[in-house]
Amino acid sequence: TMAKLNLQETKAALRREFAKIDWSLKAVQSILEDYDYEKGEWKEYVQFGDHCYYRVIIDEGSDRYNLVVVCWNMGQGTPIHDHPASECIFKVCEGQITETRFDMPDSVGSGSNLLVREEVVLEEGSVGHINDAMGIHRMSNESDTDTCVTLHCYFPPYTTVQVYDERTGFVTRHEVKRLIAPQVKRDSN
Repeated sequence: TMAKLNLQETKAALRREFAKIDWSLKAVQSILEDYDYEKGEWKEYVQFGDHCYYRVIIDEGSDRYNLVVVCWNMGQGTPIHDHPASECIFKVCEGQITETRFDMPDSVGSGSNLLVREEVVLEEGSVGHINDAMGIHRMSNESDTDTCVTLHCYFPPYTTVQVYDERTGFVTRHEVKRLIAPQVKRDSN
């Protein structure tokens, strides 16, 4: 196995990989696997909201990818959503995240319940992968005592997602950028 990468090295490795014409998903996955989250450098970006999870873009990357820290307070989660023509590989840096995958509805807004395909709990240090071919999903921190932090590489980055109503399958389109947290100001002391 490769040496463990710190956050700067992880960003640099992703930048190098996505600069290649023939970059590969497998390589991106192994970069995130090699990221040493235990160093805790991600902590400087973390902030927890009372009402909504926070997304902090920590590397704008390029038009091919970006890198985002997502901060989940207790009991927070996403709506059921897709990843339009985009892949996501993520690493759990703190706590545990529950990923619930649903079958894509046959017809949009069919008026029937979405069917759960599988539910997976990813522990600290785990790496996960999602794209639309694998289904639409919801991610949530089901804990009522612990926060959760995940690091996501999206490729390519996307600006809108479709959100699905679990009971009816009806779809609404949402801007992703509203969910981006402002850059955390650190005290200079």
